Amino acid sequence: MKGKSTTFSFPQFITLTAFLIAFKAWFLSAAGFDLHYDEAQYWEWSQQLDWSYYSKGPLVAWLIALSEVIFGHGEWQTRLFGWMAHGVLLGLIHAFARDVWNSRAAAWWATVIALFTPLYFTLGLVMSTDVFLFTFWTWGLWACYRALFKDQPRAWYEAGAAVGLGALTKLSIGLLPAFAGLMILIHPRLRHHLRNPHLWGALPLMLALMSPVLIWNASHDWVMFRHEMSHVESAGGSAKQFAEFIGGQFLALSPVVTLLAASVLWRRPLGDDQRFLWWLSLAWIGFFVFKALGAKVQLNWPAPSYIGLLVLFAGHIPAFSALKRRMLYLGMALGAAMMAAAYLPHVFGLPEPFKDSKGWRQPIAHIGAQAPDARFILTSSYALAGELAYYWPRRVPVYITGNTWRRMNQHDLWPSIDREAGRDGVYVSDSPALPAELMQAFAHCTPLHPVEARFAAGKPLRTLYAQRCARYRPIAWPKPETY
Repeated sequence: MKGKSTTFSFPQFITLTAFLIAFKAWFLSAAGFDLHYDEAQYWEWSQQLDWSYYSKGPLVAWLIALSEVIFGHGEWQTRLFGWMAHGVLLGLIHAFARDVWNSRAAAWWATVIALFTPLYFTLGLVMSTDVFLFTFWTWGLWACYRALFKDQPRAWYEAGAAVGLGALTKLSIGLLPAFAGLMILIHPRLRHHLRNPHLWGALPLMLALMSPVLIWNASHDWVMFRHEMSHVESAGGSAKQFAEFIGGQFLALSPVVTLLAASVLWRRPLGDDQRFLWWLSLAWIGFFVFKALGAKVQLNWPAPSYIGLLVLFAGHIPAFSALKRRMLYLGMALGAAMMAAAYLPHVFGLPEPFKDSKGWRQPIAHIGAQAPDARFILTSSYALAGELAYYWPRRVPVYITGNTWRRMNQHDLWPSIDREAGRDGVYVSDSPALPAELMQAFAHCTPLHPVEARFAAGKPLRTLYAQRCARYRPIAWPKPETY
């Protein structure tokens, strides 16, 4: 490495990150986005700080809490550290590509392509665990690369730190050391690194940093690991699901750019360092493709796998012919147009793809105005629980009804609704049907006026139904049967 020359200059990094933060704050407001229910769920966690949580590590909740302490309550405050992480991700990709290719042009191409890739940009718009996973994954992969091929053995400590901190967001970062270790074992010319004391010294650092997750899970029946294992188990995949997964990946990565990258990267690279990134990326992608054959795979799960290929692709671009360069520009423009159509569908007369991120604030406020004296909220799902907790006019506790068909969630680990005995509350759902236990649990319930949320174009989005319920009396609610 040559110090600052391998990455953004500090002013460039700050300028880009500040511009992205300002743009995202304006754009999400202009597009009419409220918090997605995952963001609202993480905010709800931030109100009850802990060493870890049911499905994810604690880092996102900690950062939301810190942002609110410094800047107060609001949507941009909730998302601020996610936006900052997106800027750091772009800086790391820039530095990574510069190291691989020793080319400023390749580094900037990698940065621009990452910025215009719909999947990375969209997940960088919100406070998601994914943007932190991408950031720590990129840092960890870059550190492994430098330790193996740039004569920087102390970079193993960076890799350990990246994986340890990444585990505070999502356990799926464990795929990075698992597959990297397998590649070292398989490749004869890399096995001598197994004798490097810095590699083994990085393991205690990794475990120390992820220890909050391990300690918390040990005292909570390893629920996060049980939840993650439920993703690994086969759930009866279908050809339709597999086709949707493959098609979704092309759309999320921008179709033209993906095809152009495939036309360049289908040949195995010549150098050991680039072959390492190439094989490792393909192995990760293959893992998710194999998984998609037997079960549903979410669109974002394979996203970290493409970062190594993006870095490799960027190095070929400076030598592109005029035709390929025009195709690349067309592909990035198409990606930007796809994002504009997705974020502002009413402008183009298209269906709304982000229903879960719109139409929460006003309907919840209207229901809250109808039940000003409610001491607590009861609802049927964790998704609705987070939105109600965030947008309710006053801070009140939220609980989830027991049933056997839903999966377990963080609310099942918090104090139960039984502590509200004798108090009045409100039951809110997106369905007019009431749970059979509701009349047993309260002295009586009175329906409130349903509230309808609409898209910007005026079409109905969802209707929220509510019941004002008096004097809660503890009952034996059914318990969820799956993780």
